[in-house]
Amino acid sequence: MMSMAQQVLRMRQVFPQFDVRFNCSWHTVWEGSVRPLSKTYLLKVSYTMRNRIGDMDLKPWFPQVWLVEPRLETRRAAPADPIPHLWPSPTQDPTRSSLCLFDPAQDEWSRDRAIADTTIPWAIDWLFSYEGWHATGEWQGGGREH
Repeated sequence: MMSMAQQVLRMRQVFPQFDVRFNCSWHTVWEGSVRPLSKTYLLKVSYTMRNRIGDMDLKPWFPQVWLVEPRLETRRAAPADPIPHLWPSPTQDPTRSSLCLFDPAQDEWSRDRAIADTTIPWAIDWLFSYEGWHATGEWQGGGREH
């Protein structure tokens, strides 16, 4: 398993534009910008290495990514269509949902893998697909329906 210090170092090496906003030995939050196609997006990435503290369950065991700016939007041509491939937010507000970047059932993520080598490239691919979905109504990024 990669330590949090290794995750932070690798992120700094591969995506230096991602700043650490919070860091301790078991939880880190980064923010940074990427530009997959026509727009620049500010992302927030949160990773928790612990599953529990005492009796309290913590966040998922995999990194989570949110689009901070610009906010997620439905398609103007079909505003009733849900935004594809999101993990629902606790508030049920799709514009505050985290991005679904991989299928947990397929073991695509493990704690042995660097977030900079997996999660950020997956987020860039997701955003590329999101821009395409806005233009055409078709999701080209793969994955299975939720």
